[in-house]
Amino acid sequence: MTILSAQKANSLFWLGRYAERGYLLLHLMRRAYDEVLDLPVGDVPYSDFLTKLDIYQDAAFTTSRQMMQQLYDSQAPTSLRSIIERMMDNAIVLRPEIMSESFCYIEMCRDVIRRKSEEQDDNISSLQPITDYLLAFWGSVLERVYGRKRTLLMVGKLVEHIDMNVRFDYKHYRVLEAWEVLKGYIKTDPELFDAQQVTRVDKMMANEEEYSQHAMSYKNNLLAALCTMVRV
Repeated sequence: MTILSAQKANSLFWLGRYAERGYLLLHLMRRAYDEVLDLPVGDVPYSDFLTKLDIYQDAAFTTSRQMMQQLYDSQAPTSLRSIIERMMDNAIVLRPEIMSESFCYIEMCRDVIRRKSEEQDDNISSLQPITDYLLAFWGSVLERVYGRKRTLLMVGKLVEHIDMNVRFDYKHYRVLEAWEVLKGYIKTDPELFDAQQVTRVDKMMANEEEYSQHAMSYKNNLLAALCTMVRV
């Protein structure tokens, strides 16, 4: 098994999380843009979207342009710009581990978001290249990265995927499918995980009735256990 420093193990996990977060944030933003067109007069666009992400709760974004400007804000830790910059920070540390071919896709994402931030482009379709590069990144990872390095990247990806799916009330079967894939990595490399927290998440995931009610206490407890079960 590949021996990794604690720093690199942590960076692999968080590169996986940030890459999935950027991908899903763009996907959910596109969906939110479409939904805004159907809102009744008087509703505040993006309020539900922002609440589910626990961000910008004190701000009222009444236009798509305002929302895009916020996504470009390098000072906002939850903006798309910041997410991609954190991806790049981790990728720089990991270039030998993820290979130059994988690294270049993260670099291209960074170049796009910086250019669009300068332009203050409020057309979300113009960010499609970021989605494409992130998909290509994961394809490159599966082709070039192996062992514990791949495990940590994929665990980060799946933890973030489940986290975002729970926040946005995806169907139980969708979340459960992702959890079953993550459990495969847990079985492969159990030393990376807190067994008690894994058991807790597994029991909560199995409770379809409680999940479907989308109780805030349930979701908070589930996400807390999920995000603390990885030992990196």
